[in-house]
Amino acid sequence: MSAGVVLVGVVWGLIWGLLTPGIDGRVVAPNKAVATGDTSTDFTAIGVYFAVAMIAGVILALVFWMPPKLRGPAGVAGLAFGAIAAGIIAVWVGDLVARLRFSGRDGVPVDGDFTQAPSLRMSDAYLDIGGGIGFSWALLVVAPLTALLTYLVLVVMNRSGDLGSPADPAPAVSPAVTSNEIPHS
Repeated sequence: MSAGVVLVGVVWGLIWGLLTPGIDGRVVAPNKAVATGDTSTDFTAIGVYFAVAMIAGVILALVFWMPPKLRGPAGVAGLAFGAIAAGIIAVWVGDLVARLRFSGRDGVPVDGDFTQAPSLRMSDAYLDIGGGIGFSWALLVVAPLTALLTYLVLVVMNRSGDLGSPADPAPAVSPAVTSNEIPHS
């Protein structure tokens, strides 16, 4: 199950890192730059992350639903924590991919243009996970909520009272001899 969570997080991050637009800018003075491109780029980057997070949530719900033994409260708890872990992995991988795609303003001379990776930071909802990678905690809840809602739909659609998870088989009962029976010889 852990491998599935990591795989979803890595793919999610790769998709976001490859689809997210860069922020265009120009260096106007040493250590000072201004954005020159579309001002909605940050919003677009967050929107792409949000959309991919919803898809990842559905995939994670299916990953946790497939093994019948995980169906139930333990599976729901694992799904919630797994979706949060996948989101953190996705932010880390996505940030790495986006930084590789967009060089940023380091080393750009005055009056030089550059493109840098967008940030997943939203004011008043910021969380720093270390290593200079920060993002909005509000985005971190998208995948778990989508995953839990998808899981709920799967539970409601299931026709079996045990959610398709077979109970442990009952021990075989051997017929007992009662005192009223007389053994045949």
